[in-house]
Amino acid sequence: MEVPDTGRGRRSVLAAIASGSVPAVAGCLGGAAGPDAGADAGGGDAAGEDTSFPDHPGDEPRDPPAGRRCDGPCGMEPADYPESNAQIAHADGSGVFFDSAGCLVSYLHDPTFYGGPAAAVENVWVRDFGTKALLDATDARYVLDYSKERHEEVMAHNPKPFADRADAVAYVDSYDDLGEADIVGLDAFGAEAAHRYRDYPLSEG
Repeated sequence: MEVPDTGRGRRSVLAAIASGSVPAVAGCLGGAAGPDAGADAGGGDAAGEDTSFPDHPGDEPRDPPAGRRCDGPCGMEPADYPESNAQIAHADGSGVFFDSAGCLVSYLHDPTFYGGPAAAVENVWVRDFGTKALLDATDARYVLDYSKERHEEVMAHNPKPFADRADAVAYVDSYDDLGEADIVGLDAFGAEAAHRYRDYPLSEG
């Protein structure tokens, strides 16, 4: 599966997320694990072995492992959803997998809430809503569509990723309740936007 490396653009978005441009993420990406994260959920044991997360090559996507449940809030199996699954490669060589973009953006907001690795996020992939092809999530444009009735989807509703902004514009032009202001980049997902896709507790501070 070939995904173009956009270099500085991808790194800039991930750096913005890690530095706190997206609220509440600064302590999660590349920081210490949360109180429930422990050795099995983080970077592995003292020998550097990770028994909780599958290996991920980091620079290209891989197939979700059969039987592995979503590392986000839903517990479904990403391998069962080849047209919507998404994934993240952490800098320690571990991977996390999701059945949909909605679970991914919730995880990205607060990886340690879900027991994710403490290591920084290195690469992120989502599937184009139209073509279903994997693409670099930092290059994608997302339509903030919160309708649960418009499409039959995994987990009721998800942001709609598009590789081409023109396709995102065509999507919002198809519905009276959406507009170009609803088209955002990955770095636009803060606590409120992520929470609207997956109902997890919002932190109070």
